[in-house]
Amino acid sequence: MTEASHTCAGPGAALPLRVLVVDDQELFSRGLCLLLDQVPDIDVVGEASDADAAVRLVAEHLPDVVLLGQGLSGGDVCRLIKSAASATRVVLLTGGADGRGPDPVGRAGADGQVDKDSPIEDVAAVVRLVAHRAAA
Repeated sequence: MTEASHTCAGPGAALPLRVLVVDDQELFSRGLCLLLDQVPDIDVVGEASDADAAVRLVAEHLPDVVLLGQGLSGGDVCRLIKSAASATRVVLLTGGADGRGPDPVGRAGADGQVDKDSPIEDVAAVVRLVAHRAAA
């Protein structure tokens, strides 16, 4: 699967944060989307498994935050995402099952990072922090 698009605003959420999940591991990205869909103030607007689909979906949906898997987290991908939607923030998904250490956020051009093994509450907190820091 290369991409999917769906929305799911939580009950009572007036302006949920729009999130795009990008990871080359379909099982991980699908699970993350399902978990994030349960968070009332986060709306998953799509998922992608490669850079081309990610840039296309960013331009189409203008998410507040892109959660970008470490396998795709090169500086070029971040630059492409930010050129497609300059207000979109990028959070690197680091560590986890791929066994590699975290990418330096600054070198990749990302706005934050969170470990793939983090509880969903921590992932949501990082999404909120990065999105609200950008709005300030």
